[in-house]
Amino acid sequence: MSKKQSFIAAVVAIAILGTTAVSSVYADAPKYPSVDKTSADSAKKYKMSKEFMDQVSKLSPEFLAQFKKMTSKHTRFSEDATARQVMMELLSDTQCVTTMIMVENGEMAADCAIRASAHRWPKGHLLAYVQLNQINADSLGALPGINELVERGLERVAEFAIKKDFISAGAEMGHVLRGCATCHSMFRFDKGTSPYIIGE
Repeated sequence: MSKKQSFIAAVVAIAILGTTAVSSVYADAPKYPSVDKTSADSAKKYKMSKEFMDQVSKLSPEFLAQFKKMTSKHTRFSEDATARQVMMELLSDTQCVTTMIMVENGEMAADCAIRASAHRWPKGHLLAYVQLNQINADSLGALPGINELVERGLERVAEFAIKKDFISAGAEMGHVLRGCATCHSMFRFDKGTSPYIIGE
């Protein structure tokens, strides 16, 4: 075997051994949280404050059923992220959508739009970050309309983007951002953790 062949064989051996070692390390790593799995499949139960539970108990069963149906698409549940942090993730994804529409990359625009539409759920529940005096049917009653503009709107953006109809995708994205602004004018999440989560 020539020196060149020996060198190549050595490089290949190192590469294979190195890959095996790395694979072994990742195989032993916990599945959550990890790069492949960054949120739980089911919501973790937390003990909530009495004032929070009292306020939620005033919501009608019909409203709670509507709210549950509206949010059923969210199947990734964070055990760390606050609502403000989830909103920052959503902002990042919507910026990705608008950028990809501008450069006319339908595939990436659709990917970002679908990811934004099905964003992860914050620790506890989204309601755990709403002001206590807003946990009522009057305030929360605006959410289905906002949801139609934002989450359903992002799904429509993805449909247009896949078809490379960037004019329609851009117009729909305008409706999405109007929905975002409407929600922000009504609800402002504190930057910290929920004051109503009192136990794990």
